[in-house]
Amino acid sequence: MTSTGGVRVAVLGSGAWGSTIAWLLARQGNVDVRLYSHNPEKVARIKETGLLEKPAPVAVPERLNVSSDLDATVDGAGIIILACTSQIIRDLSRSLRPIIGAGSPILVSVAKGLELNSNLRMSEVLKQELPGIRVMSLSGPNLAFEIRAGLPAAAVVAGDVLDDAKLVQKTLSTSSFRLYSTDDLIGVELGGTLKNIIAIAAGGSDGLNLGVNAKAALLTRGLTEMKRLALKLGARESTLYGLSGMGDMMATCQGPLSRNYRVGDYLAKGTTLEVSLKLVETEAEGVATTYAVCELSKSLGLELPIAEQVQAVLKGSTTPEKAIMALMTRPLANE
Repeated sequence: MTSTGGVRVAVLGSGAWGSTIAWLLARQGNVDVRLYSHNPEKVARIKETGLLEKPAPVAVPERLNVSSDLDATVDGAGIIILACTSQIIRDLSRSLRPIIGAGSPILVSVAKGLELNSNLRMSEVLKQELPGIRVMSLSGPNLAFEIRAGLPAAAVVAGDVLDDAKLVQKTLSTSSFRLYSTDDLIGVELGGTLKNIIAIAAGGSDGLNLGVNAKAALLTRGLTEMKRLALKLGARESTLYGLSGMGDMMATCQGPLSRNYRVGDYLAKGTTLEVSLKLVETEAEGVATTYAVCELSKSLGLELPIAEQVQAVLKGSTTPEKAIMALMTRPLANE
């Protein structure tokens, strides 16, 4: 499937994933793509070198316009992709409020996290700040480094109205990036969000050299925790077994291409959280998400032992070794 012409796409956020999405769409040659960065110096460097640098250098496609002017970037866009981190999406949406009108364009969040303090999903934040706007979520096993290498990938786009999701699906699908559609917005957002916590735990497991058996058990029980919370919040179980749930979890728990995995690996090897985050260089959404999820689960009366132990490690109140022991010595239970 190839992208359809006639639609202008604005990508807000020039980090690894945002710039990769913009590059992926623009290189098809039949979609007008604009990429926004809040940093004028970064924009100047991109224009000077002709390269999008991270996570791997690629040439800026001819049909990709890079700018630090938010108004100019979103002007005339039919689809706006928000590729910023979950903790700044509210501020960005407020900046968009005087620029775009209600009902159009479609906003697509690719952030995978919950807002701290409010514990809201990204679509909920956007709907609060931009009433009447159509909001989507795009999520899946999408490691930017592999996509920039030209390797095939798939994801799912979700919205409250399936026809809107199908429109985004048709527009953003390319020959190497296959999109599926669903109207389970809650499930898609939570799948992409919750797997980040399990990825931190998986990195910790590998960092401690606990082996394949332990990691398989961790991922299996991790998926159970993801389902427990997601179903409580109204998601469909089938969505958690799909691309944004189990699929994304499998990809991000495999190795160092995942930022959250790397954080867990560094922590297991004795690196402090502060240093670990600096080594990762870009935002690891799972850290803030862990705190938000643990707070949310407590308010709902849910027990999420893996998330709780990950939070304890992040806070420094336990060690990765002790966290594993705490999970292994929990009371025996039915699967």
